[in-house]
Amino acid sequence: MKDDVWLDQPLTDAEIELLDDFLISGAVHDDSMDVSMMDGFITAVASGPNMLMPSAMLPWIWDAEHGKNAPRFASTSEARRITGLILRHWNDVNDSLNQTPDAYEPLLPEREVEGNTLSIIDEWCEGYCKGIEIDREAWDPLIASHPEWFTVIMLYGTPDGWAELERQRYSLEQHQAFALSLADSVSHIHQYWVGQRRQQIARGEMPGVIAASQSRRREPKIGRNDPCPCGSGRKYKRCHGSGAVMDDFRSGFPPDPVEPDTGGPPFVLSSLSQRVARDGTAVEIEIYENGEGGWLLEIVDEFGNSTVWDKSFPTDHAALAEALKTIDTEGIAAVMGSAPASATKH
Repeated sequence: MKDDVWLDQPLTDAEIELLDDFLISGAVHDDSMDVSMMDGFITAVASGPNMLMPSAMLPWIWDAEHGKNAPRFASTSEARRITGLILRHWNDVNDSLNQTPDAYEPLLPEREVEGNTLSIIDEWCEGYCKGIEIDREAWDPLIASHPEWFTVIMLYGTPDGWAELERQRYSLEQHQAFALSLADSVSHIHQYWVGQRRQQIARGEMPGVIAASQSRRREPKIGRNDPCPCGSGRKYKRCHGSGAVMDDFRSGFPPDPVEPDTGGPPFVLSSLSQRVARDGTAVEIEIYENGEGGWLLEIVDEFGNSTVWDKSFPTDHAALAEALKTIDTEGIAAVMGSAPASATKH
């Protein structure tokens, strides 16, 4: 019996808080995502035109600007716990979009404003836009043909949108209406790409895989560890940077310095990582170093579902052998997750 686990349990509120605390801590780069931005990013790449492997996703969560500054984990156990929480959320978003898209809800923090509860959507939208940005050429035709699906996302997630928000000064009621529209936009976008993927599968093709790349922010941004410009004396990430509705301080400050990677498991991807097909179905075998000389094994199916082995392997060759053995002895279905409700195999 293989020693793996399906990471299919939604995060609890306590786990979301634990993950958010880590992502805005000093253990990660100033440009790391918080959980809401991460949720938007995962939602985009999980439902987009091409696949992003989880091991290629993590660097963008740690460093949304450059995708290369790794966290400084206190231990390997902390690294496994934090990455495990992220992978569980990845699978939860995938499952929600594929199985119950009408019930999907973005992960949005809330705050009290003038006696009303208001959803904070700028970080989520910025994360979704990052998911688009790393595969922009593939997204452009849909954005051009259905701009209405992206109006709110671009309004709150791009520098041009932030400038428009400052000009328009929308009411709190309009802002909340924008927040409520996000789930519907996500559903439309996801269903479109599901249709495209279904056609690919019918032709016996796998969706494309997003190549690792780097991007540069087009506008300067306040560092999360910088003092908040409001004068409160607190760090920006603990004040207005925690999700302001109308962030008036997004421009006019110098870019954050790019800090070198100073620690933490690097999650180096093995050259043995590969795509494997059996019986007309293909999966991606991902093997990456755990930072202590061992190798971690993960298999991702064509719908983005992830199977991760609990144990580490002494070599990447041993990890590959275990993956192939599992596929050949138990069948490729043993490492397949849930397909979209509307998708069929041919």
